[in-house]
Amino acid sequence: MYSSLDVASMVLVISRYDRSEFEARMRMRSPCMRSPWRALLVLVVLLGVLLVGSLAGASAPWDQVTEVEGMQVERRLLPGTGRYEVRVSTSVPFPPQVIFETLWRHDEYPAFVPYLKHLAILKQSPNEKVIYEQITMPFVRDRDYTVKVTAEREPATGRIQVAFVSAPEDGPPPQAPYVRVTAIQGSWTLVPTRDGGSLVTYVVTSDPGGALPAWLVNRAQRKAVPTLVKAMLDRVKHNVAQ
Repeated sequence: MYSSLDVASMVLVISRYDRSEFEARMRMRSPCMRSPWRALLVLVVLLGVLLVGSLAGASAPWDQVTEVEGMQVERRLLPGTGRYEVRVSTSVPFPPQVIFETLWRHDEYPAFVPYLKHLAILKQSPNEKVIYEQITMPFVRDRDYTVKVTAEREPATGRIQVAFVSAPEDGPPPQAPYVRVTAIQGSWTLVPTRDGGSLVTYVVTSDPGGALPAWLVNRAQRKAVPTLVKAMLDRVKHNVAQ
């Protein structure tokens, strides 16, 4: 789903805001809240991008945040959480089927998804897969999860959606030393355009658990999500060129 990323560079992108602001806030909190700031930001991004998607029932209006390299970045508040959904939309010259082929090549993910240590496809059919993954993390405990991934097509419009949702009952039981992640839901939506390309929309929110403050999660999402959407599209280009 994403192209190869230099993890250090990715962390730098999402942490290039005022580092002193983060450190000052951490000093005001209890010692258990003072985990290494780089590791926490990496965790936010990985769990946000790999795992968590749009939550049903979120109804607040979308507010535009910025535009990055032709990608519109918006967000809306999730009621009662203090966290935001982030939506990235952009137009690309590839038709939905071409993008889908990259999204559906899960066996390739360990080659280019950062920190993805292990991926096993437990079940698969033409339009559905059950996948177990392990993520290795610096400074914090590794994570694991099982997701059900489904592909839906609308033949009349050419629209394709790839959705994923947690499915712990279909995977292995929790095991040490991994922290099991269970709140997983999300999707990519690909809509054909008149010029033969696609409108790509990705919506994400992340709640990686623990004592991670909402302001840090929100700040990391705003920086990282468009970067990783671009990385996914770069992977599409890579696959097309092969």
